[in-house]
Amino acid sequence: MIVVITLSLVMSLIIGVYALFRGQSNKRNYFLLMQAAICVYLVGYLLELTSTNAEAAFTAVKVLYIGGFFLAPLAFFFVAEYCDVKLHPFLVKAPMILIAALAVLAMWTTEIYRLVYVDFSYDPIVSKHLIFTPGILYFLIRIFVLACIAAIVVTMIFTLRKWKGKYRNRLLVFFGCAIIPSVTEIIYVATIIMRINPYHINFTPYSVAIMSFFLYAGVVRFNIFEVIFAATISAMDHIKEGFVLVDEDNNYLASNPAAEEMFPGIGSIQKGEPVSTVKNWPIELTNIESNSIEFSMGDFEEVHFRASISPAYTQDKALMAKIIILSDITYSVELLKKLRNAAAYDNLTGLFNRKHFYELAAESIKRAQRNSRPAYAGMLDIDFFKKVNDTYGHDAGDIILQSTAAIIRQTIRSYDLVGRYGGEEFAFVITDMECEAMLKMVERIRENIENHVTTYEKEFLQDVRGREISYQKFSIKITCSIGVIKFSDDDSLESALKKADVALYAAKNGGRNQVKFCEGLVQSSAA
Repeated sequence: MIVVITLSLVMSLIIGVYALFRGQSNKRNYFLLMQAAICVYLVGYLLELTSTNAEAAFTAVKVLYIGGFFLAPLAFFFVAEYCDVKLHPFLVKAPMILIAALAVLAMWTTEIYRLVYVDFSYDPIVSKHLIFTPGILYFLIRIFVLACIAAIVVTMIFTLRKWKGKYRNRLLVFFGCAIIPSVTEIIYVATIIMRINPYHINFTPYSVAIMSFFLYAGVVRFNIFEVIFAATISAMDHIKEGFVLVDEDNNYLASNPAAEEMFPGIGSIQKGEPVSTVKNWPIELTNIESNSIEFSMGDFEEVHFRASISPAYTQDKALMAKIIILSDITYSVELLKKLRNAAAYDNLTGLFNRKHFYELAAESIKRAQRNSRPAYAGMLDIDFFKKVNDTYGHDAGDIILQSTAAIIRQTIRSYDLVGRYGGEEFAFVITDMECEAMLKMVERIRENIENHVTTYEKEFLQDVRGREISYQKFSIKITCSIGVIKFSDDDSLESALKKADVALYAAKNGGRNQVKFCEGLVQSSAA
């Protein structure tokens, strides 16, 4: 018996040292305290087995109970933390530690211990156990220990129903370790109550010894402490970025509230389930170990995310987990789009600005020339635009520019190019169209602009003190002049637009509200 308990004590010390130096989780803290309590318990039992008289044996039992009374609540704290069950520090933990401390105090205080043991004796030959008559406190203390054991078992059973795969296997190791001493403790208390154990032979220390061997195998075999810091997960609850922790096989471990907002339902899947079961989980996050990727989600309103994946390794450099930090970059993406649009589009009309029009048109012309297809450049100018501004104001002028741009865009084909050249001038490039068809389309632009009526409502201040404001509606009609040329083999975009500009001024000088082709006048209407 002494050899078995000694080996168990050595094993418990090894487990404690292993957890101290190999564990990477603060969940090991209660585990280390639990192992310390086991060591004190086994030392006390070893002293009891080697005692030579009743007083020495009783002192040994008092040492044993220091470990035994604290072992029960500490084991419960460890199991609860390992199973991610939060215990209130003042309503649960503090009272349980206080009860254990009072039980130890009762055993070590001369005036009180007789409430635990009414009397005691020691048999150094047959049983080598302290023989005693239990008092009222003995049963109350045992009830407390059994309550802790019951809480441990219930917590584990509840968690075993939720966890999957290897995480359930790891928990099964602890479950087995808890059941072994629990059963022997229940049997021992029952034999004391029923008075069928006259020598008070206690098999609990031996079950603790057996438990130590299983626990060592579990700690080493399953690397139960190779888990990301729980404090880190707790800190993640307070940041706006989404935090998701998966293992090396992409099974779910933990997440924070921000991740729940990004992926509704992720907090509901069980530990050990594939994280890919979460709705809309991007497949890109499954196949990479470390890096940063961007992805988008949403059917109606697109949301953009950046995921930064960082691997977590064991001390043996084996991958044990992946930390995924998710950031909502929708604002940045939309801002970048706006900046790009600002660099490519005219803010007022929504057409390409002059710089971007030049870039796209040059490519379009080169493509048409490579394929030996016709290409045309045109310039459009609103007739008497200054008069519109002077008569109705610049707000009305802006509306005219917007409606003109919309008419041009709606009349030409989707792949033709049009841009705001400057002021009230617009430039366009048309390719892959025969000359007659092109001229008909350009003429439709002129007609559509001439036939369009722009309604403009203008404010008038009637009272000089600003108390009365009236509105007046105006119907504004405009015309335009257009110059068009066909690209020749030696034309560049710049030279072609200059020729189109010359044709435009010919249209204006010819009376406005007409299209002027470089080879002759297509149609003219009086301005």
